[in-house]
Amino acid sequence: MKKITTLLLVVFCSLMFFPQAIAIGQTIAADVPREETLIIDQITRYSYPNNYNLWVATVPNHIRQTFMFDTLWYVDQLTGEWINSLAEDKPIYNEDCSQMTVKLREGIFWSDGIELTADDLVFTVEYLLKNAGMRWSAELGQYVEKVYKVDDYTVNFELKKPNPRFHYIFTVRFDGLYMMPKHYWENVADPITDNFYPPISLGAYVLKNADPSGYWTLYERREDWQRTSAGIATSKPGPEYIMSVFYNTSTAKAMAMERNELDLLMDLDTETFIEITNKNPSVRSWYKDFPWAFPDEIDQRSIGFNLEKYPYNLKNVRWALTLSLDIVELETNYMQGVARVNPIAQPATSYHMEHFHKPMLPWLEELEIEIGNGETFKPFDSNVPFEIAEWAREEGYDVPEEPDDIIQLWGVGWWKYAPEIAEKLLINEGFTKNEQGKWLLPNGEAWKMTIIAPPDEVDAYRQALWAADNWRKFGIDVQIESLEREPFNVRNTIGDFEITTQWSLGGAASAFIDKWPFIQSYHSIYYAPTGERATGAIMSNLIRVKSEELDSIIDQLEATPPDDPEVLELSTEYLKTWAENQFTITTTSFKKFITFNETYWTNFPTAENPYGQPLYWFTGGKFVFPYIEKK
Repeated sequence: MKKITTLLLVVFCSLMFFPQAIAIGQTIAADVPREETLIIDQITRYSYPNNYNLWVATVPNHIRQTFMFDTLWYVDQLTGEWINSLAEDKPIYNEDCSQMTVKLREGIFWSDGIELTADDLVFTVEYLLKNAGMRWSAELGQYVEKVYKVDDYTVNFELKKPNPRFHYIFTVRFDGLYMMPKHYWENVADPITDNFYPPISLGAYVLKNADPSGYWTLYERREDWQRTSAGIATSKPGPEYIMSVFYNTSTAKAMAMERNELDLLMDLDTETFIEITNKNPSVRSWYKDFPWAFPDEIDQRSIGFNLEKYPYNLKNVRWALTLSLDIVELETNYMQGVARVNPIAQPATSYHMEHFHKPMLPWLEELEIEIGNGETFKPFDSNVPFEIAEWAREEGYDVPEEPDDIIQLWGVGWWKYAPEIAEKLLINEGFTKNEQGKWLLPNGEAWKMTIIAPPDEVDAYRQALWAADNWRKFGIDVQIESLEREPFNVRNTIGDFEITTQWSLGGAASAFIDKWPFIQSYHSIYYAPTGERATGAIMSNLIRVKSEELDSIIDQLEATPPDDPEVLELSTEYLKTWAENQFTITTTSFKKFITFNETYWTNFPTAENPYGQPLYWFTGGKFVFPYIEKK
């Protein structure tokens, strides 16, 4: 029987960045069979490998919540299916939405054998309320007047003001307010510094072992997996073991998958993906053929500014930077045509394009910006997807002829590449150029900027390279600072950046229309100045935007029931306001080369078998892993 030891030896030998893990891997994996172990891409290295306190913002998560944490509800981001997880049914509101009642499932147990009850839910809420600085504390404090147990499986919330969306705090798109085991946390002296280690699991897996340097984690399926929400919802056990491994480069990931040492990975660049599939016929992504990648992750790619730092606090400067970017070049030279262009701060998924992007196209085409001296300019270019289609034909790919099909593949359009207009905008703000064609700030100093970007997030890093190349060509001195994911996240959280390639800026989405849960943190009541940690229930105001226009729209959305038709109108108005001000430069949809190796495991979700979302760090983990079968 082939053991995991062999796998670890090869993997870690190929990753010279952490040879210390080899001996550890050999020690802990002696009895773990390869054919019983699903090996997945860990996405990043855990800098605090033994800290499982996910109720503190600085503690890394990535995929741990999939295996060991749980909350009341989930929404499948592909199908839109509502999943009752720890709750047995949807939230129950009274007539004016000033109270919410939760009915918990019976028969859910913590991994130490203690049953989850109403006591845990009440404790979790009260504990976070009294410990400011923990995640979700501010949001709960804004709404919760009182929470109390009705019986062992029923909890009632009395709210400070009516809120038909209060349940969103406990509803997972990627993240949600996770239950705390009362019997552990009631004995903790300092909840901010406590590591919650070893973790008591509420999911179908428990921690078996981990690399002390954070490069891999081994999870083992609980013997009582039927007493978890995933076990109840799917009636399937899933793999006996799941091991997550951080491969420091795309090349290392590719080598592991090519050698059948990796079963599932998060993302790759297009060239590497094609190379793997040419070498290993068991490897594929969502589609069998071009454009291969999963196109509908509920996020968007962005280039963000710290709006408190000059000159990015100036609207004209932000528009100038947008108009000096060539989006067709990004799509063709940097991304090989596998993503949709996206001009608005809303994910360009198939679902959302029907409700936002396509209906907004006439407005985008008529939008005008002032460039000075009474002159205006229409910045939108609806011909962009057709330019990309022509490139794809020249590359030999099968491209549809119908315009609607081309838009479906490459989006509704983007902003014009108009460096001459960008130049006018800067000159009108007092910028000048020196004899070498380099831009000078109004005070005469050279304009220098730094972009922070994480190399392990393939598209974010490529877009940083693209932006830097375009802006250098335009005459700006640009540097890229490459950061591992966790320092990248910390820098974003405290505003320690000028330009960032952090994704989902302006708010992401879920598989429904309502924008409010993803933009609420852009309300000025949540604003934190540079140097302080930005907080938020789902998204955080990393860019430090403060806008009365946004505040008004967010307030109106909050007061409107989520199923009211006005929600679509207000969400659209928010997107228009964001685009007009170019608070961020939204660039493309969020495709993922989620890649499967079917040598040991099969029944991964694909375009031909779309039973659930393939993105395992979302609900595609907890409720999809059980369906993956040994080959």
